[in-house]
Amino acid sequence: MKAARVHEKDKIVIEDVPLPKLGEEDVLIKVHRVGICGTDVGVVHGYVPAKFPVTLGHEFSGTIAGLGSPSLGGFKEGDLVSAAGGWGCGECEYCKEGMVRFCKDRNSLGRTVDGCFAEFVRMDYQAVYKLPPNVGFDEGQNFLNIACVIRAFKKAPLQLGNKVIVFGAGNMGLIMLQILKITGASEAAVVDTIDFRLEIAKEFGADHVMNAIREDPVKLIPEWFSGGADVVVEATGSTLSFPKACAVIKPGGALINIGMYSKKLSDFDLSFLYEKEAIIYGSKGGEGEYDEAVQLLGQKRLQITPMITHRFPLEETPKGFETFQDKAQNALRIIIEPSS
Repeated sequence: MKAARVHEKDKIVIEDVPLPKLGEEDVLIKVHRVGICGTDVGVVHGYVPAKFPVTLGHEFSGTIAGLGSPSLGGFKEGDLVSAAGGWGCGECEYCKEGMVRFCKDRNSLGRTVDGCFAEFVRMDYQAVYKLPPNVGFDEGQNFLNIACVIRAFKKAPLQLGNKVIVFGAGNMGLIMLQILKITGASEAAVVDTIDFRLEIAKEFGADHVMNAIREDPVKLIPEWFSGGADVVVEATGSTLSFPKACAVIKPGGALINIGMYSKKLSDFDLSFLYEKEAIIYGSKGGEGEYDEAVQLLGQKRLQITPMITHRFPLEETPKGFETFQDKAQNALRIIIEPSS
């Protein structure tokens, strides 16, 4: 089978690799759609740890193509599925306490084990989730990010009528915007640096949008929300954005961080934590929220396919990654299609 792999930093190659052999608790999935994620880009460029050589990718949809043992997990060939981004060792204290996300020997798709930028991917059946029959491949590829956003959303005590701000109108930021509006935010503002994404944010329900290159959020947001926002979501992974997100939290408010940072933050004033009694929540992965993500997909309450801006066959995966990083391309969700 063909796979998009990294043997060395900054270079993706398409090569033929053997079809994975299944253990008794493994399933083989034929991959139909894969979304390019910032974590994948970090693996390619070396600032997200990974074991080379490795097949990239962890956000996908596909169909069951094989089972390590009969009726494993209730799956059958042809089932439409997606999956968590990895699975734990099952033996360490974190796994035994139900905190698989902290497992030191975690099997992370596209990082420590071969991922889904391939015609087929092998996974532990316990990390695989069957999707509803009314969900297509294009929607199903976003399953993991939906679970991650749900988990992050539940960190802060959002109340009906709260005013919220989302920094970053990427895939996860726009999913978060939709969930915030569904659950009763009275006003929502979105901050980004790309006008194309801000236009989509308006279509998804944002009441205010701002391009942070032309305007300063710290100055403008108080004009929209007196005293600041009840809940601020930082979804950019930018050390330039994080201090601004902290600055616009209202007294007693909260910040949810779902960004993944490649640089360190320096010279940052933490006095706002005392002055505002603000709370900062970190959130890692979608653990515990996968079933709810399945339900939300089945209810068709989220706009997923409008975020897809580019498609490439597996052979053009390097071009897909180039497009992801080229701001002039107006790229949002880039899909690789190993199978039609």
